[in-house]
Amino acid sequence: MALQKYIPLGNTPPANSMKPLSFPGKGYEKAHLPDTVTRCTSEQDVDIDLREVYFLIMHFLSTGPCQRTYGQLWNELLENQLLPRRYHAWYSRSGVHSMKENDDGLSFPLSYGDLAERYKHIEKDHLVNLLKQLLLNTASPTQGLFGENTLNASAVPTLLGTGSFSLMSHERDKGYAQAKCPGHMRWPHMLADQVRGLSLREIGGGFTRHHRAPAIRAASYAIAKPSTMVQKMQNIKRLRGHRNAVYCAIFDRLGRYVITGSDDRLVKIWSMETAFCLASCRGHEGDITDLAVSSNNVLVASSSNDFVIRIWRLPDGLPISILRGHTGAVTAIAFSPRPGSVYQLLSSSDDGTCRIWDSRSSVISPRVYAPRPSDSAAGKNNGPSSSTNPPIHQIFCCSFNASGTVFVTGSSDNFARVWNACKPNTDDSDQPIHEMDVLAGHENDVNYVQFRFSQDNIVTCSRDGSAIIWIPRSRRYHGKAGRWTRAYHLKVPPPPMPPQPARGGPRQRMLPTPRGVNMIVWSLDNRFVLAAIMDCRICVWNASDGSLVHSLTGHTDSTYVLDVHPFNLRIAMSAGYDGRTIVWDIWEGKPIRTYEISHFKLVDGKFSPDGTCIILSDDVGQLYILNTGQGESQKDSKYDQFFLGDYRPLIQDTYGNVVDQVCWYLFISIFKHVAVCDTVTMITWSLVFSCSLQ
Repeated sequence: MALQKYIPLGNTPPANSMKPLSFPGKGYEKAHLPDTVTRCTSEQDVDIDLREVYFLIMHFLSTGPCQRTYGQLWNELLENQLLPRRYHAWYSRSGVHSMKENDDGLSFPLSYGDLAERYKHIEKDHLVNLLKQLLLNTASPTQGLFGENTLNASAVPTLLGTGSFSLMSHERDKGYAQAKCPGHMRWPHMLADQVRGLSLREIGGGFTRHHRAPAIRAASYAIAKPSTMVQKMQNIKRLRGHRNAVYCAIFDRLGRYVITGSDDRLVKIWSMETAFCLASCRGHEGDITDLAVSSNNVLVASSSNDFVIRIWRLPDGLPISILRGHTGAVTAIAFSPRPGSVYQLLSSSDDGTCRIWDSRSSVISPRVYAPRPSDSAAGKNNGPSSSTNPPIHQIFCCSFNASGTVFVTGSSDNFARVWNACKPNTDDSDQPIHEMDVLAGHENDVNYVQFRFSQDNIVTCSRDGSAIIWIPRSRRYHGKAGRWTRAYHLKVPPPPMPPQPARGGPRQRMLPTPRGVNMIVWSLDNRFVLAAIMDCRICVWNASDGSLVHSLTGHTDSTYVLDVHPFNLRIAMSAGYDGRTIVWDIWEGKPIRTYEISHFKLVDGKFSPDGTCIILSDDVGQLYILNTGQGESQKDSKYDQFFLGDYRPLIQDTYGNVVDQVCWYLFISIFKHVAVCDTVTMITWSLVFSCSLQ
């Protein structure tokens, strides 16, 4: 029987020659396992014929996409005679060679075609089925701790597990301590405690024993399989506590409360445990533009286009202070992350200035930051300086770095500026503090800025259809040029072409679409930059070289909500005006799950600090809580949650303090016959009475 060499079809080039295996070419006995495999076997060893293994691999490759590998393997097995042989019957083993090729009197080799004909009962996926049977027969380390149908992250089937997750029994006996997971699969912050373990168990992770290591393993496999993180997020609680759009919705630092700010001028504090509204904070005379929570989780700040910032106590909403000084709408606020300055509050405004306040007091004057005037505005062009006033450019956004020492802003003059947050005022208190660097490179308004999570790299975006990554220079170049330099200019690619009809049919014209960037964020590990584009896409760039990694499509309308998971490196979330929320795997560039939340526009949203919940808000005053579990603790909460005095008129004094008008008149009618009652006492009793009516 002649053995024919495999000839690939078409013009497929042959693969490179492979180094022959150290296996006896014409040996009749069964192959012995290599030393590494022999050491891994148990005391009850089994002798495996490697020729059968080669045949199963060949059988598996025959129907797969790797046809060139299949052909090369055919030639290698033929050359080294590594396929099973056909042995003569014992009564015909004369030792005399027959007329068949390569017959040594005892056996002769079979080709792959002969073997496939001989073993018709072996399916093409026989090798895969054997591996599946191995997985099913190997007990999971968490078997018995969860329900039969409960999928947990630590029990995700894998052939590549180590330690207690290995399919080899001797590795499972060694324990996890001697076989650590690789660095990219470990817990991101190495802070896996019991609370984290319980949170992971709620979303599909968990631990097997009462110590830290299993929680770390569960987190590792949850990161490796991000779908396990969101498949339990299926309970959607819908609430309404505002009349108008809720453009601000954030969590507190611990995830116990949600704070919302609306165009109806109210700030409300909600309990995540019960989904009840705990407090309604009144006093603003304009739309709420931004919210911020102090790093010690004590204060909540709210800004408005009434030029005022109000500070409230968490969680009862008691007013603490009123910060007034801006002459334009306050666009963004942020508390300092510096440990010694937890009450310092940064604000940016349409009046072209930034201020750093002491949020505890309305009396202390803030530090004022203003852009350095240009030469023409400063009167250096031989003309009188009083004839021209420096132009005022709106500041849209602001952001602290991780240490709270500097902050960056974006404004309507196409520039981003970096400021020193620790610099005190000069001797002349009327003079503002100027920027330490100007980042020029955009051709339109800089509408969003963000520092890197752990370093001083900056990313800025604009409606000109681009984003820029800025990196700090070495200290030796600070005097010669700016302290930050442009590293990568991230251009938004054109949208994908629509499907075209067959040749000769009507062609679809490519309509121009806006490619401005609405929002931009860093990934948790700082490897990627994610941006929400005006043409409904989510673009992902590599932060190390500026290359485009993914252009994610799934939304059908503009997207203004973009957030990354607090500890899973692979997960990000986006929501848009199409009422759709998509959880993405940014490593693979695929959607993990899509939620059809609402028919209204989703305008804000965030991940909870523990990653088990998503909060969303829309343009009609509704709040959506997307969390795990069955929602037993929230079942008693009602859809409409308004207080009696939410929209009653207020009376305001010269300092900005407010009191309910109805309560005040009622109080006056009660105490009008009291002769001795000073104004301070009356206001105090009025506030108490107003709070009691709420």
